[in-house]
Amino acid sequence: MVDRRVEVVARLKELEDAASPLVTFLQNANAVQELRADKQYNLQMLNDRYQIGPDQIEALYQYAKFQFECGNYSGAADYLYQYRALCTNSERSLSALWGKLAAEILMQNWDIALEELNRLKEIIDSKSFSSPLNQVQSRIWLMHWSLFIFFNHDNGRT
Repeated sequence: MVDRRVEVVARLKELEDAASPLVTFLQNANAVQELRADKQYNLQMLNDRYQIGPDQIEALYQYAKFQFECGNYSGAADYLYQYRALCTNSERSLSALWGKLAAEILMQNWDIALEELNRLKEIIDSKSFSSPLNQVQSRIWLMHWSLFIFFNHDNGRT
């Protein structure tokens, strides 16, 4: 366990270093206000002003995923939310939304989890899947995760 802990801490430090330019940017409220709904504008602005490119954005996803795996669900949810605002890959964005949903459920934030669940439902309903089986599997996972919310949310059982 001690050896494994050293590996995990080293990996966490490595991911933290890779994502640090973007994390530092996201902690600056004034700079974050410059972001717009247009993702292409955001990517260009981040690259021009702060030298933050696709590599740092991908590093943010990996860092958030590792935070989740280490049990820091709050940090993971925050980083996954920020990642989705910058991500241009729809598959990766969907994966980040699933991760954010799981993190909110694990933190027992039922209102936010319900919002994320509805957002996922809309995406699954509107997305064109490669096969009907993939869409059915996504809907089944959505039902599975929704049980946690519906049985714990104040109005979930109604």
